[in-house]
Amino acid sequence: MEKLRNIYIVIFLFFIGSSFEVEAQSDLGLYGLRVVPQSNINNPVFITEGNIIIGIPFISSISNTTYSSSFSFNDIFVTKNGSDSLYLNLSRLALESKENNFVTECFENDIIYLGFRIKSNFLNLGIRNRLFSRVMYSNDLVQLLWNGNYINEVMNLSNTFVNHDHFLSYYVGYAFRADDNMSFGIRVNLNQGLSSIQMSNNQLYINTVTHDQNVFSINANTDFLINTSGISNDSTGNDISISEYIFNFKNIGFSVDFGADFKMSERVKINFSLLDLGFINWNSNLTSYKSSSDYVEFSGITTDINTTENIFEAYADSINKLIDIKKQEYKFKTFLPTRFFIGLEYYSIDKSGRLSFVFSGTDLQYNFSPAISLGYDKTVSKNLTFKVNYSYLKYAPLNLGGGLVVNLQSFQFYILTDNILSIINWRGQKYIHFRFGFNLVIRDPNSIKKRRTLMTY
Repeated sequence: MEKLRNIYIVIFLFFIGSSFEVEAQSDLGLYGLRVVPQSNINNPVFITEGNIIIGIPFISSISNTTYSSSFSFNDIFVTKNGSDSLYLNLSRLALESKENNFVTECFENDIIYLGFRIKSNFLNLGIRNRLFSRVMYSNDLVQLLWNGNYINEVMNLSNTFVNHDHFLSYYVGYAFRADDNMSFGIRVNLNQGLSSIQMSNNQLYINTVTHDQNVFSINANTDFLINTSGISNDSTGNDISISEYIFNFKNIGFSVDFGADFKMSERVKINFSLLDLGFINWNSNLTSYKSSSDYVEFSGITTDINTTENIFEAYADSINKLIDIKKQEYKFKTFLPTRFFIGLEYYSIDKSGRLSFVFSGTDLQYNFSPAISLGYDKTVSKNLTFKVNYSYLKYAPLNLGGGLVVNLQSFQFYILTDNILSIINWRGQKYIHFRFGFNLVIRDPNSIKKRRTLMTY
C-alpha cells in the first residue's frame, strides 16, 4: 500500500509541475486550516469537523486579493503640498517598471455553502461568485504614458493585455478516505459566465518619425482583437439591465478541481490540489473590437483649431482614424487560470498545533512567480483557533499574516489575511489580501473529545 501511495504522489507532482508559467496565488493562510469549512475551496480533500455546515448566505466567505508587480497606491498617487488632494505621478513607476508587469485582482464570495459529513467522508455544494481581472503591461507603455513617444525609436506595446472574467460557479464537491493513510477529493463546477474582456491578440508598435525640423508623424503597426461579453448587449452598445446580467445562462462552461491528502507518519502529512481546470463559452451580449489596418500613419489633426468649436472631438476623430477600430460580434472561449497548491504539515503530539509549509501558483503569462508560506496554527480551546504565517511573493517578499477562528456554540466567525499591513495600510502594499466569513457548524455532541484525534487517520 505504501508503494501505491508513492505512485499517487508522483502522479500529482507530475501534473502540478506541468504549470511552468505562474503568478503568485493568495489564500496561503487558509490552506489546510480545516477548522474553517471553506478551507476546501483551495483543496477539495479537506474535511472539517462539523457534521452539518450552513454558510450564512452571501457572507459565509468573502475574499479579495490585489497583487501588483511594480507599484502600490502610494507609488503612483502623490499628495499635493499644502492640501489633501492627490495627483497621478508615474515618475517612480517609469523608473522601476520591468519589461513585463502585471496587476491582478481576485474577488470571491459564497452565495450559498452547505456541507455534510457522511461517516468519514464529506459532501459540500454551493454557489460561488467569482471575479478575476488581470492587466499585463510593458515598460514601453509606461514610458509612453509618462515621457511621451521617443523620436525615431520603436515602442513595443505588444505585451499589454487586459483579461477579465466574472462568473458564478454552481458546484458539488466530495472528499473521501481511500484508507487510513490516503484521502482524495473532487469538485465539479458548472460556470455561468456574466461578463468577460479578453485581449486575444495584440501586436502594436509605435514609431515617431521626423520629416523636417518641426514636422513629425506617428507610424503604427496594429493588429489586435478584444472580445467582450456582458459589457453591452450587442455591437450597437446598448446597456444591459441588472436582471439581464445576473440571469444570463447562455455563457456556460465547466471546470473540475482535484485534491489528495497523504499521511506519511503519525505526525506528518503531505497534500496537493489542482484547481480550475476548465473553460467558459461566451455566446451572448458580444462585442468585439478589431483593428482593420495593419499599418497606419498619423500626421496630426487635419483641422484649424481656431475655427473648430470642439478641438477634443476633432482630436478623438483623428485618433480613431489612426487606430481604425471595427466593432463585430465573435463567440469565444476562455480558460480559467489554473491554480495549484502543495502542502506539508507537521502536527504536535496532541494534534492541537500544526506547522505548515505551502507552495502555490496560478497559470498566467510571461512570469514564473512562486508563492511560499510558512505557518503555525493552534486550537487553544473549543472556542478559539489562531494562526500566524509568513508568505513570500516575488514582488512582495515581506508578508506577515494572521487569523482567528471563533466558535460560539454552533456559530463560527473567521478572519484571515496573508498580509496584516494590507489591512492597516493598504495604500502602501503591493499585495493586499483578506478573507472572512460566518458559518453555522453543527457538531456531533462528542466532537470536542474527537477534535484532538481528528488527524490520526
